Amino acid sequence: MNQLKRIALLTTGGTIAGTASENTATANYAIAQDGQALLDAVPELNDLAQIECHSPFQIDSSTISTAQQVAIVVQANQLLARPDIAGVVITHGTDTLEETALLLHLCIKSTKPVVLVGAMRPGSALSADGPMNLYQAVRVATHADAHNLGVLVVAQDRIYSARFIRKTHTHIPDAFTAPDTGPLGVISNGIPYIGSTPRRAHTTHSRFSLTADSTLPAVDIIYDHPGANLAFFEQCIQSQRAGLIIAGKGNGNLSHTAQQGALKLHEAGIPVIRASQVSHGPIVPTELDSQYHTLPAHWWSPHGARILLSLCLSQELDREKTLHTFRHY
Repeated sequence: MNQLKRIALLTTGGTIAGTASENTATANYAIAQDGQALLDAVPELNDLAQIECHSPFQIDSSTISTAQQVAIVVQANQLLARPDIAGVVITHGTDTLEETALLLHLCIKSTKPVVLVGAMRPGSALSADGPMNLYQAVRVATHADAHNLGVLVVAQDRIYSARFIRKTHTHIPDAFTAPDTGPLGVISNGIPYIGSTPRRAHTTHSRFSLTADSTLPAVDIIYDHPGANLAFFEQCIQSQRAGLIIAGKGNGNLSHTAQQGALKLHEAGIPVIRASQVSHGPIVPTELDSQYHTLPAHWWSPHGARILLSLCLSQELDREKTLHTFRHY
């Protein structure tokens, strides 16, 4: 009989670890379950792998700090460097799951499977989605086809790349999708079927890395709209933010206020990325970029662009290298 693979489980809190006073409650719950409690709720995991549990913190992911996200990356890399660890599964709140997943996708230095998983209903709820999601995440992490795919997210029987995952609903269990690319695969009756592989640079092919001492430069997002307030752009300069993402309309189109703000930020030496509030489609270069010294986000959401620009700034990439990274990563 073959020995089961050893999988490291990193638990960080979130709804998947939530407990409410009533089993019909899907809000107003406490983050009460540690990693061992999650394992005890799904004894079938013992048939899939040897699980080694680590619980760096137990928080609501809407309160996660950049330093905590960096700590997750560092600990995951340390675990993956061990020859006895076959993969890492990370439980995470869904509010910021896509952002932590993307940071991992760009900074993990291993070809082993890394799978993020969360839940939209607390573990105490009727029809809780967390136990099955967790079971499927471990199943994917032990599967040979999950190597060399970068960081994955498992949700509702689907396997997504962290590069394109988006949370698109506030409450229903089927809250995640990849608007432009779709999932990489599915899980049917416990069997992962992976039909696609990411083409863009990630993990061992990414130029980015993090250490315990890493501090990511602060980048803000401003959502543009009719009657936008120029003071928000000016405040970015006054508070010495390192960069700014403008979430514009359509193809990253900017209001007159946003255009003025982009010019002010350029004069202050602060890079500006022109993204969009629209969920589908890339942001292609236009005359706006030459007129207002912005860079197009290409195929990056505002949230993803914020993380990527921060990483570019941490390596002091110039404008051309930053533009190349946004285009090809």
